[in-house]
Amino acid sequence: QYVAIPSGVDTAALAASAPDRPTARRALGLPADAAVIVGVGRLVPVKGFDVLVAALPKVGAAVPSARLLLVGDGPERPAIESLARGLGVADRLTVTGARSDVTPYLAAADVLAAPSRNEGMGRVLIEAMALGVPVVAARVGGIPSVLGGGRFGRLVEPDAPDAMADALTALLGDPALRVQLAEAGRRRAGDFTVEVMTSRLIRLYEELAEARFLGVVRETRGIE
Repeated sequence: QYVAIPSGVDTAALAASAPDRPTARRALGLPADAAVIVGVGRLVPVKGFDVLVAALPKVGAAVPSARLLLVGDGPERPAIESLARGLGVADRLTVTGARSDVTPYLAAADVLAAPSRNEGMGRVLIEAMALGVPVVAARVGGIPSVLGGGRFGRLVEPDAPDAMADALTALLGDPALRVQLAEAGRRRAGDFTVEVMTSRLIRLYEELAEARFLGVVRETRGIE
């Protein structure tokens, strides 16, 4: 009755336009030695960025250089910034506002965090993986499929700040693990390119056209 074909991402153009990490950090005013967590999306409840901010005190206690960049804007921004102040981590949080190009922020990141309460595919996951940025994401919607059940990124339960904090801390504290996930993520991003999407769409149309043709042939023979 249906076939799922994920949206394609122009990973080659993305990689070609991305600055290297030191350049990206200098442009954004980030310390070279900071442990940078990036979240990208509208600041609305379904994206779960309050969960990410709630995880920040625990992450900061284990990784003193931890910084969180939320790239986006929305109605939850005042509540998120208030939560950070209440938790004593406002100095670790930067909310950038809406940005038309998130590539420099991904290029500057050590980890992408996606704490969504629901998500279809999560295009930014593919973008991060294509740039070799490890991903920690909530086990909701289409995210587990994109991350191969956890083979290409870390999955945590939604609405679980402690679990998010533990996963982020583990990655930030283990450069070898980040490299491993970065390499796995780059390979996985290759399954979500524009070329793969186009090829799958063409193949689907061909199969439907063939099925329609065969159906017409059978109907004609039945009349005869």
